[in-house]
Amino acid sequence: MPRIACHAAIAIVVSLTVCIQAVQAQWAPVPAVDLSKFKPSDFTDDELDMPYYLQHFHTFANGVVETGPDKGFINISVWRTPDVNKTYNARIMENILSLAYFYCTNRPWNIYYASPALRPRLEAALAFWCRIQHKDGRFSEYGPQKWNLPATAFGTKFMGETLRLLKAGPPIDPVILQNTIEADRKAIMAVLTLEDLYEHGKNYSNQFTNVWAGALAYLSLFPDAEISSRLVARIQQSATDFQSPAGFFYEAGGTDFGYNFNTHHSNLWVAYHYSRGTGLASNFIAEEKRYYNWISYNAVPEPGSINYTINRAIEMRQKATTTGSYFMASPLGEAVEGIRAFNRNSVEKEKAIAEARKNLEQTWPNVQSLTTGAFSAFSPYAFLHRSHYQWYPSPQQKEAAVKMLPYIKSDRFIHQKMDTRHPTVFTYVRQPGYYACFNSGPQLKPQQRYGVGLLWHPKAGSFLQSQTDTDDAAWGTKPEGGKLYEANTLDALFLINNKAHNPTPGNHDVKTGTLAVSYKLGSTGKKSIVFRDQAIEIAIQHPGRFTEYIPLLLNSTDSLRIISPGKVELKKPGGAITIFYDAAAKAELKETTLKSGMQRVMVLGIESSDKLNYSFVIN
Repeated sequence: MPRIACHAAIAIVVSLTVCIQAVQAQWAPVPAVDLSKFKPSDFTDDELDMPYYLQHFHTFANGVVETGPDKGFINISVWRTPDVNKTYNARIMENILSLAYFYCTNRPWNIYYASPALRPRLEAALAFWCRIQHKDGRFSEYGPQKWNLPATAFGTKFMGETLRLLKAGPPIDPVILQNTIEADRKAIMAVLTLEDLYEHGKNYSNQFTNVWAGALAYLSLFPDAEISSRLVARIQQSATDFQSPAGFFYEAGGTDFGYNFNTHHSNLWVAYHYSRGTGLASNFIAEEKRYYNWISYNAVPEPGSINYTINRAIEMRQKATTTGSYFMASPLGEAVEGIRAFNRNSVEKEKAIAEARKNLEQTWPNVQSLTTGAFSAFSPYAFLHRSHYQWYPSPQQKEAAVKMLPYIKSDRFIHQKMDTRHPTVFTYVRQPGYYACFNSGPQLKPQQRYGVGLLWHPKAGSFLQSQTDTDDAAWGTKPEGGKLYEANTLDALFLINNKAHNPTPGNHDVKTGTLAVSYKLGSTGKKSIVFRDQAIEIAIQHPGRFTEYIPLLLNSTDSLRIISPGKVELKKPGGAITIFYDAAAKAELKETTLKSGMQRVMVLGIESSDKLNYSFVIN
């Protein structure tokens, strides 16, 4: 090749390389922040968690894809797990809210307010979200074009708050903004009108009710008669479709404390914020009253703690041992007095703020590192509720609500709740010495465990909590080489004062007296439980060897020991429980890695053959 032609070719290659590099580096990087230039007092009481997000925001924002067909995708795994951080998964794009929050929030510490480096990333992310939407308004989550309810409904909740921020914030491209508004409306209408999404919501209520939040946020910005009428109709229709007559919100067709406490109550928080003072709020207040009726029997307080231990082993999807954060912050306590028992009160809130500020001051300017790959390392929930109405009961209001909890208000009752979709029966026994929950019914999910789920003492707190998805830390009977019987369908027979009692759907106080429950163990065994004033007596008949597992809860100040053959004692400040069993049986205490709130789970295993009698005696 002639030298001149060669030089020309080289020049063209160099020129193309420069152009490609220019395209690839079209955005200025979002700069890091130097926290040492600020001080803890720059952050208000509601912003004490913000230094963490501020410190790591540049890493998160620079994860937005700059070029190509995936331009705008948030390509950093900090919200949801790495295996689902895919371009087709609209759940990843819920984190657009995090971009919008820093772009639109004018605070002295926010160096990203109206940032020219942040703006194109925010605009690209919004455009990408619009681009991946189906023409009917739905979004996908688990695969390309696998449109579903959660990807669509969750999107409306986070986009509602995003649009609120953008309306009052610095400018962005008006075409992109208008496209986003239209995409959000399409998503809202899809959730409210597509019958298959509603049918799915009947089993996964927390997913559907995101649209309560999303639609109400949208309507606060853009009044829309069609959305408004369809929203009201769905809210009223869902009253019985989404909530069991027993009181819980359906998850996988049953109950789930984790989703009920957290996601569902996040949705209700936003919905109440926008509907408060209107007739629509009465719908949310009514369902919260029904939920209080459910949770007041299934969660018990622990001495010296704001945590309530829950009757958890019946949960369908998640694994929650104690009450959840959004439930403790629910502003619906303003309207539903009973919920105040589970809310943080105003003094507890102030104490938590003081502790957070002290910790911030002691560690400043250091914050926790960002763990890429963690499910919620940089969660959009951190920014969702910052503008929403808050309400905390006074200590006196909370104390009054606690006194009205059924097992505190009364020291003797039998109460049952029963679902209508499935013959699941939840039985609650209050005797002068204790409070116990007993669960029975068909196996709906493999992780569920039936039988005695919770045993509580009014002064000492919880002694026993059956654990989800385990064969050796759930209360029950396990044959040698077999599976825990209580990990399967449990059809219980009930006797009250030796007379048969048949449960019925709904919520019912049952005639007081001595309750006896019995059920089969496999094809040849039988188990009975009798709930007396100060003791619970268990009798097992089972051919061959078997082990009875009793999961006990211990604080650091508690003691648990085998005193002698046939006798185990668990002592807590305020009370003790003695477990008497056949002296010929072999008992063993086993530490587990499981925790229930601040308590650790230790299992008492009692091995026997053919039969076993044991009892809990509460002192």
